[in-house]
Amino acid sequence: MLFIRFNIQSPTKFEDFKKLYEHMDMVRQPGFRFEEKEPTLVDWENLSKEETDEAYEKLIASLDEDPAQERYQSLMPGYANAFLERYLGVDNEKLGVLGVQETLSIFNYLEYDFEVYLTRLEKQNENFGVIEYSTDNFPYGGIDRFLMVLKAFDLVPSECFDGFTIFDFEWVTDFEYDAIDLPEKTTAYIERKRNET
Repeated sequence: MLFIRFNIQSPTKFEDFKKLYEHMDMVRQPGFRFEEKEPTLVDWENLSKEETDEAYEKLIASLDEDPAQERYQSLMPGYANAFLERYLGVDNEKLGVLGVQETLSIFNYLEYDFEVYLTRLEKQNENFGVIEYSTDNFPYGGIDRFLMVLKAFDLVPSECFDGFTIFDFEWVTDFEYDAIDLPEKTTAYIERKRNET
């Protein structure tokens, strides 16, 4: 079982993150499909000029609607969005002319490219929590962007098992960390998991 342990800096923000976690779990269920809005039928022939103009404006506005953006806005509080914008600002500076990422790209990653099965989100006590997950793929979309999402909710990753090694996170900046391998802890964890099966 893969895991990420984290420090909870704000119980309220942990509750906000639970909503995002539940969404991530929901979209991973077999056969899941997003509900699509039913188009509004307009009886164009029986509308006044004013009603036609209004219906036309609504139709044009609906073409610009992005369901993913709406989901993002409903699940990402302003403070989390601000953190992710700062993170992407730093990342985009590194990318330069290679491309610019936007916060919606992180949400797309959470919904589709983070190829994991979410097993459990648990608040172990007021200060610590853990997410357990599994995958059939490696590198399963990587965890760096997911770590930034956790940090956006003031859930500071402290330890991780990536399938090979348990390591501690030593945060150098808000967006950069050193991963410290824990070989003895890794060996003990793998042995314990083998004995459970």
